[in-house]
Amino acid sequence: MTEFLLLLLAHVLVDFYWQPTSWVIDKKKKSFRSKYLYFHVVLVIIVSYIALHQWQNPLPAIALGLAHGIIDIIKISLDKKSSLSWFIADQVAHLATIALTALILTSNLQPGFQVFITWLNTPKTLAVLSGALLSLSPTSFLVGILTRPWREELVKLAPEADDNLANAGRWIGMSERLLIFVFVLVNQFSAIGFLIAAKSLLRYNDKASGSEIPAAYISKKSEYVLVGTLMSYTCAIAVALAVRLLY
Repeated sequence: MTEFLLLLLAHVLVDFYWQPTSWVIDKKKKSFRSKYLYFHVVLVIIVSYIALHQWQNPLPAIALGLAHGIIDIIKISLDKKSSLSWFIADQVAHLATIALTALILTSNLQPGFQVFITWLNTPKTLAVLSGALLSLSPTSFLVGILTRPWREELVKLAPEADDNLANAGRWIGMSERLLIFVFVLVNQFSAIGFLIAAKSLLRYNDKASGSEIPAAYISKKSEYVLVGTLMSYTCAIAVALAVRLLY
């Protein structure tokens, strides 16, 4: 565990604090032809070597640095729009190489894998993972279907209105449900009330839309947001309570 945390610290420092924006831009433009890619790899090796402080064995740091460079090249080649999914995949791949290196260093590769499989196969773990996944996209689809009448009325009232980013509501809803799911599992129901109060502050901008937006639209939109929020929260709480019953 110590080796993993040390390498994780090194990764965070090198990837997010000690990598200038100019390096990132140049890497995106030139891919493996960018000199800054190799500067970055060398920095990963040096910082990882120092973090591990195993002065007689530089091979783990070198292997980790090379793997880091290969992962970066793959991401740069395939991710043309700097998407969230590729960012997550990139970081997961880095974390996987860090975990693998740490397990090899501690000679716990096979036991560590067995511990992970045992943990994954427990009813509690499976219930929590399944519940978290159910609270995200499936609930988004359900709430979207249930609130469709309000959305259709909003379109009729103001077809030209477009005051929200595309898919922003969906991502906000999933984030809220995940937080509520965690709050219920750790028995922090009061935090849900705080979350509701915090969200209510976000609706003040509706009154600043100007005279172009009908008052009926603003009223219907507030109703739509309230109904969608309550449905979303109810689903998240119900799923979390069901998960608690399963373990």
